[in-house]
Amino acid sequence: MEEVRFREVKGEIRILGIDDAPFSFKSREKIPLIGTVFRGGDYIEGVLKTEITVDGDDATDRISEMVNTSRHKQQIRVIMLDGITVGGFNIVDLKELFDNTGIPIIVVTRKMPDLASIKKA
Repeated sequence: MEEVRFREVKGEIRILGIDDAPFSFKSREKIPLIGTVFRGGDYIEGVLKTEITVDGDDATDRISEMVNTSRHKQQIRVIMLDGITVGGFNIVDLKELFDNTGIPIIVVTRKMPDLASIKKA
């Protein structure tokens, strides 16, 4: 019996990396939040954009909307963030983001956060 192939799937996974644009602290301005869809680390397959408020509370909702309305959503296997805050102190709720998108999230931090300072803020 001959092998039947229904579709060709590229070997590398798609990763969505998200980061914020430069901003003025305590400005409450809207700033860009950019997502880049990489395939296997070598190919950029797409760029996504939304806006968030500096020190606001809209990051989770805006990222969810950006991912869920993207034509790349079905191929994205993981979302990567550089910390859980963007645009100053706009905190990304990781559980809610996963619940909204169904995509696992990896957060990379360069150093252990100062939890006492975070609670104080």
